[in-house]
Amino acid sequence: MEWIQPAFFLGLLGISIPLAIHLWNGRRGKVIAWAATAWLNPVESQSSRSLKLDQLLLLLVRIALFVMIVLFVVGLWWKFLGKSEASTTVHLVMPSAQVEADFRFELEQALQAGEEVFWLAEGLPDYDTGENPPIGFDSEELPLYLETLPKNLDSIHWYASGSESEIAQSILWVPKIPQVHLASKLSAPAFSSQVIQLESGKYLGLDEQGMLISVADGAGISKERISFSGVIPVFFELEDEVKKADIDAALTALTEVYGLTFSEGEKQNAQVIFSDLVAENPKSEKLYFVTEADLQTSPKNEVSLANSVAMPWDEVVDKGILPELILDPLVGFLGISAPETFLTKSQIEQRFMEIPQSKQSAVANTSEIFLVLIVLLFGLERFLAFRSNL
Repeated sequence: MEWIQPAFFLGLLGISIPLAIHLWNGRRGKVIAWAATAWLNPVESQSSRSLKLDQLLLLLVRIALFVMIVLFVVGLWWKFLGKSEASTTVHLVMPSAQVEADFRFELEQALQAGEEVFWLAEGLPDYDTGENPPIGFDSEELPLYLETLPKNLDSIHWYASGSESEIAQSILWVPKIPQVHLASKLSAPAFSSQVIQLESGKYLGLDEQGMLISVADGAGISKERISFSGVIPVFFELEDEVKKADIDAALTALTEVYGLTFSEGEKQNAQVIFSDLVAENPKSEKLYFVTEADLQTSPKNEVSLANSVAMPWDEVVDKGILPELILDPLVGFLGISAPETFLTKSQIEQRFMEIPQSKQSAVANTSEIFLVLIVLLFGLERFLAFRSNL
């Protein structure tokens, strides 16, 4: 026997309410003598014993009714009434065609054994052999997906590719620590799949740490992998000539270190715009760098150069971090990102934490019984109260 919300037992203090009503109704009245008092039968002037018994019974029924209401709110799980449910083995499959293909045999075996197999997606849809994985997977929603798991679990099997992007959360709470199965994968590339082609003909890509590196010409780079090539057109919309000179120096440093080239031209043709203030009608195909305004809620293609590092402009320039503040968003805007990072089986297992038994939600299995008792006691209480005219 287990109480679900024992804190609500404080509600039993409300038993004082029917007790107070009983004491109030049983108080002695003031005796007033009048001329015909002597002619009254002494027996008729005494309280009826049966009335007192009715009042006592009504008191007990009201107390019992209040106790049943409190017990219903508290919630009781009684093992005697619990259903003997067998433990469940659950298989969770990351919605990926490669993962499904690599583990199709194991998943078919699990289905034949009567075990539950779900796609790791909203609502945990049932897996069926050969069907296409559901779309719309969001790693940020993983905790919500896992909340719909069956409560009585024996074990969990987790099938994934091992990509870090599959598990955005640092910690995932689960009823049981899953057994992780990783799909076979090709060796991760040394640089990003998309590259920038410089005016000199060389290529730039991002390594596994997200650092911009030069990519050898013999790496088999096709036209589809080139996200941008040539000179980057820029436009300055700055009133402060000192800031314009600082930005010119930063762009020159990017040219000397990485080989990126910039040319100043007309605003309508520019892809990168440096301005004092936020653009009134920013265009998605342009990247805006703002030197003055605070852009805490700005779109992704608007960057605050000073406020992004919480430093005054002079300090940004003196510390020499202006080129990096320009380079990081610029690289992403030009369409290249770091190559996919894969986690080991041990690293993925460390992302899971088992929910303590005391924190797992329990459901009372006696609510229906208490509801029936409450209805019966309420009916009896109304009957007794009507008969006693109370």
